[in-house]
Parts: sequence; C-alpha cells; structure tokens
Amino acid sequence: MQSRRDVQKKQNRINGMRLFRRIVLTILGIILVCWISFAIANHPRSQARHEAYALARKYAKVDQPTGFYVYNREKTYYTVAGQNQHRRQVLVIIPAKGGHITVVNQAKGLNSQQAIAKVKANERPRRILRTAPGYFNNKVVWEVTYVNSKGALCYDLINFHNGKFVQKINNL
Repeated sequence: MQSRRDVQKKQNRINGMRLFRRIVLTILGIILVCWISFAIANHPRSQARHEAYALARKYAKVDQPTGFYVYNREKTYYTVAGQNQHRRQVLVIIPAKGGHITVVNQAKGLNSQQAIAKVKANERPRRILRTAPGYFNNKVVWEVTYVNSKGALCYDLINFHNGKFVQKINNL
C-alpha cells in the first residue's frame, strides 16, 4: 500500500512535467508566430528582389548580383548592383511601377562608400542607417540616410556622377 506522501510526490512530479510541457509548447508557439509574422512582412521585399534580379539578368546581363536597394522618393526604384557579362560593376535601376530600366556603369560615378564618406565629411553623422541609388529630377543619385549629432533623422541626395549634394533634408 502506498503512503499518502508517495502519492503526493508522484502527483507533484506529474504536475511539474505538465507545467514544463506547457511552457515549452508556449515558447515554441511564440517563436512560430514571430517567424510567420516576419516571413509575411518580408514577402513583398523578397518578391521585389527576386523580380529585380531577373530583370537585371535579362536586360543588363548581370550574372553576379552583389546588392539590392530600395529607393523611395517621388517614385519607388529597385536597384540591383552586380557584375555583368563583361566583368564590369553596374547598377541596374528599375522603376517599381514599370518604365525605363537604366544601367549605370559604377566606374563612372560614386559608389556607396564614397557617398557615405562625403556625408561624413560634411555632416558628422552619429550613425549611417543606409544608402540607396535612385532617380531624383532625372539624375542618378545616392540617398544616404543617417542620424545626426542631435539624434534627428536626415537624408542627403548626392549626384552619382559629380558627387555634388542635390538635396538635404535635416532634422526629421
């Protein structure tokens, strides 16, 4: 015959295992919900990247894409950076809503690091958030997004070909 103490120990062990199982299942459920939410939220960007890579291969013969950028100003542009069949580094600028696809030779203008260096020399930003090539007033530009020393969001547009500042938006 089992004593009351033995029955209680067995009951506590069973309850502890149930609690452990519930905690593990809850954590797994939270991870699954977060992962699904991230996948759903990221789907439009990954779809745009996939389509932009296909267009860059077709129109600019880019066989080794090295970067993907999204530029939002007056219009949205997707840009694929990469190497074409002639081993030249190019930027393929693709309008999101259709239009003329532009292929720019990177050797004939600034690259991302040079645009960042220009902003750092003129503005002394606290942190660079991102760069993206695009079109502004029918010119190829680099958009550099950064946080200034006051903690405000800023955007600088730099002409791709000559390196001059086209537009500055400070303290947003």
